[in-house]
Amino acid sequence: MPINFNSPENRHTYFGREAQQEWFDLMQKLVEPRDKEIADIGCGGGIYSLAWLKMGAKKVTCVDFSQQMLADTVENTQGLPNIVIKQGDALCTGLPDSSQDIAFERALIHHISQENRTSCFAEAYRLLRSGGTYILQDRTLQDIQRPGSPEHIRGYLFDIYPHLQYFENQRRPDNIEVIDGLQSVGFKQVKVFSLLEKRTTYKNFLQLAADFQARKGRSILHELSDEEIAHLIRHIEKSLGAETDIVEKDFWTIWTGIK
Repeated sequence: MPINFNSPENRHTYFGREAQQEWFDLMQKLVEPRDKEIADIGCGGGIYSLAWLKMGAKKVTCVDFSQQMLADTVENTQGLPNIVIKQGDALCTGLPDSSQDIAFERALIHHISQENRTSCFAEAYRLLRSGGTYILQDRTLQDIQRPGSPEHIRGYLFDIYPHLQYFENQRRPDNIEVIDGLQSVGFKQVKVFSLLEKRTTYKNFLQLAADFQARKGRSILHELSDEEIAHLIRHIEKSLGAETDIVEKDFWTIWTGIK
């Protein structure tokens, strides 16, 4: 069944990692975050909220609808004075009009139904100042359909459980749909970028197996039973062999628009 972001058992699902250099490099090409006010909408555990601070943001407002995710953010940011924690929905953040220089949403819109995505884009447009930048980072079907490999470990999911492809078909954004949606609410200079981002490095297979068993950072694993995850882990182990220092990477699409 789908992940319940409000369940205490899913605390720390999006926690314990840091943004990777590939992400920093691309963001610094797209925007100048120094001295800017940034809304991290759907902030999860605050991993990328901290990353924006590292790039010199004046203030980061961490928005999530889940109290559990916000508790993770509070723990992760340790009361930093230029972090603001706010419960809110991506369709209704509760932030003032024209109050942010950058609105950032990572791995969010695939959790929003297709009919509501335009409302999500409109909310970001509303809270941005004139000239502000909207940055969306998510996976399209093309991003996730790559076969399983030591680099693209996520791909093994569909090798073993092809029915999950139908699940993804229902929720993954289409590139043209997103572009049209952004333009329809008023965003200009809409651009699309690709990112191959390191997710993490596992020193050995046991670390990887523990990550999958905990369903850490992958909401799609909540569609599988414990027995199915155990079978998946065995398949990955057989595919990877005795590899160590396993570097897992994810393919992403990033859209930007200017208000």
